[in-house]
Amino acid sequence: MVFGLFSKKPEEKAPENLRSAFAPLGVLNTKGEDVKLGSVLSNDKPVLLWVMRRFGCPLCRGYAVELRDKVQTKADEKGVQMVALGLEMIGLEDFQKGKFWPGDIVIENPQQEVHKLLNLKRASILKILDYGMLKKGSKLQKEVGGNATEGDGLVLGGVFIMDKAGKCVYEWRQRNFKTDAGTDDILNVLDGL
Repeated sequence: MVFGLFSKKPEEKAPENLRSAFAPLGVLNTKGEDVKLGSVLSNDKPVLLWVMRRFGCPLCRGYAVELRDKVQTKADEKGVQMVALGLEMIGLEDFQKGKFWPGDIVIENPQQEVHKLLNLKRASILKILDYGMLKKGSKLQKEVGGNATEGDGLVLGGVFIMDKAGKCVYEWRQRNFKTDAGTDDILNVLDGL
């Protein structure tokens, strides 16, 4: 049937209880050691999990700074644990030295268990061709540094917030590299916790 080709796909949804779903998943700590995501996430606080793309990416660094500067104070007031999950170790050391992120940092394991659970997508190579803002010497690249070409640049991320009970109260998934969850939306969710 031809009409099926044009039907809209159902929107992806995170599991209702994210804390339970995340608990058994393997990740790496910043030393490269295997840990369970459940051992990193607080059991008695709300959690904001930012599934970022790459530690060396100027766009990711810029968004980390935006979250740090616009969301961290409210997160601290509300007792929200902020956790960033990077795809790979490449660029981690410089990311940490640059103090771009105020919270905890973990890294996907090679099986990418978190990405699979959340069904996060990969962008097409065509979408990566139009990112002149990442060129060496661009304003963004000068502000936050980084290397736009190191690592797997096609994976998309998102922001997921869970309340104290572990229930998913907010999820936002990237559809392209230029757009991230709005900090005003995130602040509104944190106000409701």
